[in-house]
Amino acid sequence: MRVSSPWCGGVWATGLACLALVGSGVDAAAADAPLPSEFAWRGTLALPTGASLVRVDVPVPALLRMQNSAAHDLRVFNAAGAVVPFALLGSADVNRAALVVQTGSYKAYPLFAATSAEKAPRGGVEVRVESAGQHSTAWVRMDNADSGPDALAAGAQPLQAALFDMRTEKQALEALVLALELPHNALVPITVSTSADLKDWSTVATKGPLFQFDGADAPGSTTLELRQPLIVQGRYLRLAWNGQAGVNVRSLVGRVASTQTAPAPVRSALPLGTADGSNALHWTLPFATPLATLHLQAVQDNTLVPVRIQGRGDAAQPWRTLASSVVYRLDTVGQGSSNPPTPMHGASVRALRVETSQGAALPPGGLQATVEFAPLQLAFLASGAGPFTLAAGRTNTAPAAVDASLLGSVAPDRLNALPLATVASVEEQPAGALAGAATAWLPAGTSLRSVLLWLVLGLGVLVLGAVAYSLTRQLAARPR
Repeated sequence: MRVSSPWCGGVWATGLACLALVGSGVDAAAADAPLPSEFAWRGTLALPTGASLVRVDVPVPALLRMQNSAAHDLRVFNAAGAVVPFALLGSADVNRAALVVQTGSYKAYPLFAATSAEKAPRGGVEVRVESAGQHSTAWVRMDNADSGPDALAAGAQPLQAALFDMRTEKQALEALVLALELPHNALVPITVSTSADLKDWSTVATKGPLFQFDGADAPGSTTLELRQPLIVQGRYLRLAWNGQAGVNVRSLVGRVASTQTAPAPVRSALPLGTADGSNALHWTLPFATPLATLHLQAVQDNTLVPVRIQGRGDAAQPWRTLASSVVYRLDTVGQGSSNPPTPMHGASVRALRVETSQGAALPPGGLQATVEFAPLQLAFLASGAGPFTLAAGRTNTAPAAVDASLLGSVAPDRLNALPLATVASVEEQPAGALAGAATAWLPAGTSLRSVLLWLVLGLGVLVLGAVAYSLTRQLAARPR
């Protein structure tokens, strides 16, 4: 039976128009791909002349806009807006990190004050020491016999020092890992000196004091980091802790200095934290880039406060403890008067919280926070016409990087020899609150544009269903 009426013709026209719209929406959805303009940070690259396979450092502003911890939202576009083949290069690819190597254990020999200016007691060896600018004599026993107080002359007084015989150690050291007992809840500065003859001593610069605070997750440090690699072959090592009671050094293990230089971390200072009560600060992070370290610094001198560093992915999650540390600043002490950065081991969080422990309050002036990232590079094939654009910062973006071996015949250990492109100009756009809210719930790899196109598809299906329902009712209502 044929149905013909102006109304029906209009309905069918509407239906056909919807079908056309749906068809175009499906085609657009199938062709959906990130556009350069959808990335919050874009840098135009300057390539070396004649280079086709190049690398580029991802700069700090781009790392501060990344929305995926695995860098899925990094791209390199050519002038036509097409993504060129690229591979992510971490520090392990560009600089192969050497394994941590340690020496054997070296026994600590206590030093004792000399009881007279005469010859050393039986089994004792004379050591010249200096204290407050005054030279004096001490004794040490290094013959594998008991080296306790009774081993030397009666009444010998132990000094706040220990001696290590490092003369047979051939490798340069970058740190001293100590087995020792420390007084709790205090900083213990350790002075390190070396000598070839136990008479003339040279002071070795270190990076900070040792400490051990109370509590199950309390911070502690028993490793002396050296500012420069130290050659100890043919020399003795002396550790001293003047004015610090309760220190008992038993042994040390040296950490061998690496022959390879790791890439320097890249860093950015965070804005002032928001107070969270009287003993905590928190920061909201606009990026998902993994954190290498967090450097907390006191604003005022004479500051000492243990802290817990916490993080979470969003406001619905509970805070989880990432690390414990001690923030200190003692300008009058000299070298090593402020705390080093705290390792974060690649944690990716969207909020940070630092709270004091041991019942302490935040120091006057609060804390300054600086985040450090592991260096990140891209190697890419300059296919198509330039200029080429490095882009970062797009939510819910599918990965596009390939394995570095697919870019060419360059061996992994030669990636750092590729010519280096530089960022010539930068274009940034503020993160839109509406776009961020609209896309936060979308699955990974799904863009807001795709969702809108599928909404058009759904609307078209609903319109066609309405047309079919109307026609069915018209046919049912016509007299037979």
